Amino acid sequence: MVKPDDQDSSRDRLIRAAGELIIEVGWAGITTRLISERAGVNNALIHYYFGSKDDLLLEAAGAAFAAEAEGPFSAITEAESVREGLRGMFTWLRTIEADSPSMIISMEAAHRAIRDERVAEFLEGVWSQAFEMLASLIARGQSTGELRDDLDPLDTAVMLGALLDGLFLYRLVAPNLDIEGAGAVAAMLIDSLTKGQRS
Repeated sequence: MVKPDDQDSSRDRLIRAAGELIIEVGWAGITTRLISERAGVNNALIHYYFGSKDDLLLEAAGAAFAAEAEGPFSAITEAESVREGLRGMFTWLRTIEADSPSMIISMEAAHRAIRDERVAEFLEGVWSQAFEMLASLIARGQSTGELRDDLDPLDTAVMLGALLDGLFLYRLVAPNLDIEGAGAVAAMLIDSLTKGQRS
C-alpha cells in the first residue's frame, strides 16, 4: 500500500497507487476514488496531473513495463554480438516470476488491449521499441560478419522477438520450462543465419 511521504509528490503517489490497484482489483475494477484514497490525495489531482483515469493507468503500466524491460533491453544494448544478446535474454527469462507486480500489470495491460485501442497502441509502442533495439543489434552483427548480410534486420528482429515473447509467456505458466534447452536451439537458429549459410 502507498504510504504518503513528504518527499514524494502527489503525482508519484498516484502512479504507485494505480499500479498497486491494477494488481489487486484488475484494470477494469479501478475507480478514481479507489486511486485517490489509496494515494491519500484529493481525487481532483488525478485529472490535474493526468487528464483522466485511463491516462493515469497507462502511466502506471508504463512505469511497470519500464522496470521489467530494463533487464532484456540491457541485454540487447550492451551485447557485443547477437549470440551474446540472446544469452542475456535467456538469462533474463530464467528470472521471471509470474506473481511479480510488474508481470501482473503487464498481463493486465495485455488483456485490456483487446478492448481498449489506446492500451493496444501503448503496447505496440513498447514492442516497436524492443524490435528496433533488436534490429540494431542484428545490423551490428551483419556489419561485423556475424550474420548474413541478406537478412532484413527488422524482419529478423520481429521473428526473434516473437520467439522470445512466446517463451516469456510460457515461462509465466510453466516455471520449470527448460530455458537452457530452448536457448541451445536458439543458438542453433542463429548459427543458421551466419554468413556462408543460405537456405
